[in-house]
Amino acid sequence: MPSPDLKIRRVCSAGEPAFDGLVAIYTEAHAENERKSPEKLEAMIRHPAYFFLVATELNQVVGFCILRVLHDSDAALLEYMAVARDRRNQGIGQRLFVETAESPPFSSKFLLAEVDSDKKNPADKGERIRRKAFYRRLGWREVDQLRYIMPPVSGALPPDMDMLVYKRDLPPHIERDRLRRWLERCYVEVYGMSANDTRIEGMVCALPAKVRLT
Repeated sequence: MPSPDLKIRRVCSAGEPAFDGLVAIYTEAHAENERKSPEKLEAMIRHPAYFFLVATELNQVVGFCILRVLHDSDAALLEYMAVARDRRNQGIGQRLFVETAESPPFSSKFLLAEVDSDKKNPADKGERIRRKAFYRRLGWREVDQLRYIMPPVSGALPPDMDMLVYKRDLPPHIERDRLRRWLERCYVEVYGMSANDTRIEGMVCALPAKVRLT
């Protein structure tokens, strides 16, 4: 169980000491081909649509999550979430997510997450299975048949990713057109791509009108 001293709050500026603690965990927890630069994170935190949340114990950052509320949308992207390596498996990640999902900016929205795919056989497949199982225990479901293409965020190609969806009362299906709009907003607002990027249509063109969440 998390410590009773665990507090969760928003960090609003790169000048706050907690921002440095967040960046340290972010850098340790995410592979280089999934990470944005510290300068990019500083630009993101200044944008009002981004929420940087930290879990702290006695003013020490032990976990964080970064979310982007998508413009004119019923969704938000959980862009990053991680817990300090020496504090994992203690309920901190679950507490951080649950409090975040129930807070006013997000409680009425669908939450989206890009998670390393466990469908092939990479060297870290066991870790990918464990990570996806964490999300599933919290009620997330995978967009069935979607071959998600994450745009690069660094000089290296990103890994294979799957897209998961969360909502308190999550339906068993999502309309393909709604999914397309989510992908368009993510591509434009998170990755600086065009809403007409051909990868978007390539991802959804073969999907049924109602896409299962499994």
